[in-house]
Amino acid sequence: MDVHLLSRLLKELIIDNDRIALPGMGYFQAEPMPAYFSEDGKTIYPPSKRISFKWDDKASGDMLATYYTKVYGIDRNTADIELDTFFKQLKPMLHERKFIDFPGVGRLKLTLDGEAYFVTDNTDGGVFSQAFGFEPVILKPVSKSSDSAAQAEDSPEFFPEPAPVTTAIPVLEPLPAQAKTGQEESKDKNGHINRRRIWVTVLSILAAIIIAAVILILLGRGGHLDSLFYSDEELELIQQQGA
Repeated sequence: MDVHLLSRLLKELIIDNDRIALPGMGYFQAEPMPAYFSEDGKTIYPPSKRISFKWDDKASGDMLATYYTKVYGIDRNTADIELDTFFKQLKPMLHERKFIDFPGVGRLKLTLDGEAYFVTDNTDGGVFSQAFGFEPVILKPVSKSSDSAAQAEDSPEFFPEPAPVTTAIPVLEPLPAQAKTGQEESKDKNGHINRRRIWVTVLSILAAIIIAAVILILLGRGGHLDSLFYSDEELELIQQQGA
């Protein structure tokens, strides 16, 4: 048994187990952890688990021995002896060096006061990256000038600037699409004048009819209208009959 083999066992067990005992040393514990930013703010790590270590000289458990026996096909007695011997060497090594690296899992450290704490290895998303199916997202800064230039190139109204002309060549500019020729303008003016004349004629006829109606009404009221249709003798006879 060595640190690399122990790290491999821990890495495989910690994914499905929240508590793993190192007999005579303490417990590895895994707690849910939400997504978070890296210290430099350039990487987003996906939801995972936080691994911590609780120091306990009375820690006990056979999870490591059972898994070691199952995976490597050795008998349980041999597994217990190897693990017990290794942990007896690992404990004084930690007190002497103040840290122990577990490759692919993290680093177990010891403070000056004798308190143990664990720092998870987050390389490539950490030990839980493949288990959760997520990968870290690296943020890239976006330049406003380059972004606006890219949008302008994608726009249908974008036209690249022509190369400078070295020789002076006269260029005939086409007439605007909405510009009208002189003949079209003349037709528009004539049509407008013709419509104006029609309206003037109609209004004149209406005015004449109204004036004639007024005159007839006034003549009828004054008795002069009958003189237009009867002679003097007929008018006298009509007046006698009316009397």
